[in-house]
Amino acid sequence: MNKILPFFLFFFSFPFFVSCTIRVGENNADRQTGSQTSAETVEEEEDHLSFIGAGDKINIQVYNEKELSGVYQVSPEGYINFPFIGEIKVDGLNIFTLATKISSKLKEGYLKEPNVTVLVEEFVSKRIFVLGQVKKAGSFPIRRRMSVIEAISLAGGFTNLADLSNVVVTRKGSDGREKRFVVDIKSIVNGAKENFYLDAGDIVFVGERFF
Repeated sequence: MNKILPFFLFFFSFPFFVSCTIRVGENNADRQTGSQTSAETVEEEEDHLSFIGAGDKINIQVYNEKELSGVYQVSPEGYINFPFIGEIKVDGLNIFTLATKISSKLKEGYLKEPNVTVLVEEFVSKRIFVLGQVKKAGSFPIRRRMSVIEAISLAGGFTNLADLSNVVVTRKGSDGREKRFVVDIKSIVNGAKENFYLDAGDIVFVGERFF
């Protein structure tokens, strides 16, 4: 009886795992989920990735105002504390919107014509994670539209034990539920399947192949 129970649990739990796994490229719906390629979609994705988030380090320069210029880190609540102005909500803004916002605030009795530029020095809020059979597993910032192949390259490439046909990308949806996409890197490289593009927060896992 003790030997049968583990098998019984595995057998009935297995379909539930498979139900949340998508093999990329098997149908049009799956391709669209992971690898939308229209110019409009690319622009929307890159614009979304450019938004400032909690933990990001931003470099704010005010021309000829050294005491105002410097690197600021966004608080967990999404704010920075800027001289003269005080707390500014920056979470969800892009660099151009933030520069305009700071310039407008400084005009309110502090500077006549402030010239403000904003750059993101380090994206902390938007990262992807590459684990498993890669040479340098870890987390990496995602500043623009990034493919799964680019992510694996950032992690030093595959090890000799990597299974290139079954790379699993885990993604949390807006509803909080996780989806798993099985990506065949061999087929992408050969041109048989479209590339797969990542979202911030995605986990890329490269499994070990069976000999």
